[in-house]
Amino acid sequence: MYVNGASELAGATQHGAGLGPKALGQLAENFASLFDKADGAAAGFAAGQLDTQSVVEALSQAELALQTAITVRDRVVSAYQDILRMPI
Repeated sequence: MYVNGASELAGATQHGAGLGPKALGQLAENFASLFDKADGAAAGFAAGQLDTQSVVEALSQAELALQTAITVRDRVVSAYQDILRMPI
């Protein structure tokens, strides 16, 4: 689910393509729902309803999403700093 969105976002940032507000909003919603699923998987494991593999997969997807978000944030900050350094 979000893994596809994460790879699309990573590809867009690598090629300099822009994402509209609608697409960024959708990615943010997918990001939040992915972490909700990881929390639900951990709770299900604690209750004895899920196996270890399902929890590890959910947490791995959440980690990938977080790493992608951090990379995007770093690129945005870097671009902002480059703009600030431009002479007027």
